[in-house]
Amino acid sequence: MLGSSSFALAEESAPDSGKGARFAAEWKTLPALDSDYEVVQLTTSKALDNKMYLDVDPYVPSLNSVVFMSERDDDHENLYLMSLDNGKFVQLTDSDHIDGDHANVSPKTEEAFFVEDRTFTRVSLRAPYEEKKIRTVSDKYDVKGIVALTSNGKTIVSSLYDEDEDRSSLVTIDVKTGDLETVKKIDGKVDHVLINPVYGDTLLYHVLDEDQIGLVDIGTKKNTLLTDSNDHGVHPFWQANGRDAAFAQRVQGDTPEQVVTYNIRKEKFFSYDIREYSNHFAMNPAQTIIEGDGGKETQYIFYYYIKPGTNKVDTVKMFKHRSTSETESVHPHAAFINDTDLIFNSDADGNGNVYLLREK
Repeated sequence: MLGSSSFALAEESAPDSGKGARFAAEWKTLPALDSDYEVVQLTTSKALDNKMYLDVDPYVPSLNSVVFMSERDDDHENLYLMSLDNGKFVQLTDSDHIDGDHANVSPKTEEAFFVEDRTFTRVSLRAPYEEKKIRTVSDKYDVKGIVALTSNGKTIVSSLYDEDEDRSSLVTIDVKTGDLETVKKIDGKVDHVLINPVYGDTLLYHVLDEDQIGLVDIGTKKNTLLTDSNDHGVHPFWQANGRDAAFAQRVQGDTPEQVVTYNIRKEKFFSYDIREYSNHFAMNPAQTIIEGDGGKETQYIFYYYIKPGTNKVDTVKMFKHRSTSETESVHPHAAFINDTDLIFNSDADGNGNVYLLREK
């Protein structure tokens, strides 16, 4: 259960709109299907709000706050910081061109990272919310996926897709200097690339058209495919320990839906059988729960409790999120913010809002 924090959003001399503008709590508490939990709808705006893409964990423990994206500012994507002590929130950015859907958060440095007009940028989560430009990339590239980060906030990684060549450059960028290094070029459109959050030595990526998952060692440039041509691997993520890469493997013949992990040190696979389909998956830091968000016919947040020492899970319905998932921006894209609590999206109420499933 989330604890309290001494952090409070200052009210003095706040502007009425734009960067630094402050808002009252919008919270609405809903029952969960597990009586030990409750769901807090953190945002209730008619504009689109979301917790950002895929496995982004937007929680900053030192502030007991979460970062989210909202289009409540004249339909422009901007970033906001909400206190989980009281639900009050503040606008961090004021721009017409931020790709807020694919922003990310560094709890270590208390910053959010985003792309604006092809420029990687960071903004402080403390007033006066200073922004610093990191690196601008050539307009020959499409920037794909989230601004992935190491846990110390010192290195970011991206996929720069060249449509003319149909190739993706997997690059690292030094946050302090802006220096960019091309680690590896991959044929096709790499739509997700994630850097090992703990060690910062390995890239985990997904090739969109082929549904293939791979790893690249940053030092040696070695490329290792974790799937073959018969596999359908999607939605990669790193486990919190930094030792295991993971992804979803779709049903193959008699083999059910699986969450596959790969220990990058021992070079060994392990897979968990998932009997209830989910579009996206996440795993808590303790590696005791796999979360899934169901599908069109089963619009639930599932907790798949891992049976110790096995690849089996106990499936529990936690909350009917009712997200239509018609657009990427309202996919649940859930992320654990600790070992029990989960932040996710749904468009069940409005054009997309942010929810928190938390232990009572």
